[in-house]
Amino acid sequence: MSEEFDAIVFDVGGTLLDMKPTRAEVFAEVLLANGFKVDRAKLVKAIGTADRTLDREFAKLDGGDDSGYWMKFDRIVLEDIGFVGDPSHIYHVLTEKFKGFMPMVETWVDYPETKDILQELRKRGFTLGVISNATELVNRVLDNLDLTKNFDFVIVSDEVGVNKPSAEIFKMAAVKARTSPNRMLYIGDRVSTDVKGAVDAGMNAILVDRADAYPDADCIRIRDLNYLRLFL
Repeated sequence: MSEEFDAIVFDVGGTLLDMKPTRAEVFAEVLLANGFKVDRAKLVKAIGTADRTLDREFAKLDGGDDSGYWMKFDRIVLEDIGFVGDPSHIYHVLTEKFKGFMPMVETWVDYPETKDILQELRKRGFTLGVISNATELVNRVLDNLDLTKNFDFVIVSDEVGVNKPSAEIFKMAAVKARTSPNRMLYIGDRVSTDVKGAVDAGMNAILVDRADAYPDADCIRIRDLNYLRLFL
């Protein structure tokens, strides 16, 4: 299968990088502070349910006011874990928490397999790139983690004025990679934003589903980047 591709392009958050603390850890901390203790596995599953339920809506976010989306997201999580209490208060506290640490470079960490996989693919001669719905923060994060050197290009939506899943941003990557979309593989963690966006632009795509949030996804699905070795 590897002979079919000239370039491999990655999403960032949820694909190459995670937050520390993770989403589940933030939810657990806020809930415990409000007298509600929840099993971590149950919480991770609930967050996956929210991701899956709102997948198409997430793809429509354009960098503007997304408070309505996150209110729905939090409500789904709280209902799924059986939370009893004032959901509006929890939503407010979660919003402030995430707003406080998500823009910090130090919040973002690479998954254990990220560096090894990128270095391995680079040694094998693939052109490597990034397409991220993000601000310039992503460049600073990649620099901080010493990952930038692995990529031939990094396309940031806020800098080019186009978001995934628009075909335009994926076609920009094809130009950067100097190949055709059908010779490219895109890897991301969202069905509508990443997989469908890439496929609609003529690329191949693989879904990284670390929390098993999309068991019925109509695409190749892997649990982490290590499984790329099965397809490349």
